[in-house]
Amino acid sequence: MYYSSGNYEAFATPKKPDGVDGKSAYLVGSGLAALSAACYLVRDAQMKGEHVHILEKDPIPGGACDGYKYQDIGYVMRGGREMDNHFECMWDLFRSIPSIEDENHTVLDEYYWLNKADPNYSLCRATRNRGEDAHTDGKFGLSDKAAMEIMNLFMSPDEKLYDKKITDFFDDEVLNSNFWMYWRTMFA
Repeated sequence: MYYSSGNYEAFATPKKPDGVDGKSAYLVGSGLAALSAACYLVRDAQMKGEHVHILEKDPIPGGACDGYKYQDIGYVMRGGREMDNHFECMWDLFRSIPSIEDENHTVLDEYYWLNKADPNYSLCRATRNRGEDAHTDGKFGLSDKAAMEIMNLFMSPDEKLYDKKITDFFDDEVLNSNFWMYWRTMFA
């Protein structure tokens, strides 16, 4: 799709690319990006599904959105994604994937119905002790010195980061701040 004044192209079927029937695609990893690429190859490039190969090194597919119940520690999900109403590409993709339960409907339909039937919201951004409000009041809790430590890391070229630990950049103030709690919980 190329840039235009609207997204009407999302509703048009692209012409089948020349030679696509003689090609295969190999996608590394089974996370959101690879699964999306596979869907777009089938839908937009009209590549046969059996020509799309997804390679995964882990025993569980899903990349950072996997979920699994480990007997020794419980249910673990390495990452999660918020489905905001401005994710046009995702909604476009979901509208073209048929529901597993009803082929007359799409994943987008199911997602829409679920959100209408069971709306959710949060009164706080961070919790501790299994659901108690962490009382961050939406603040990072950083002094100017701590903010400069973060900026120093951000502005460092890659070459200066090799063989470094996070404690080489941040002292306890940053590591005990609301900012760091947000960072480590949001990015696993």
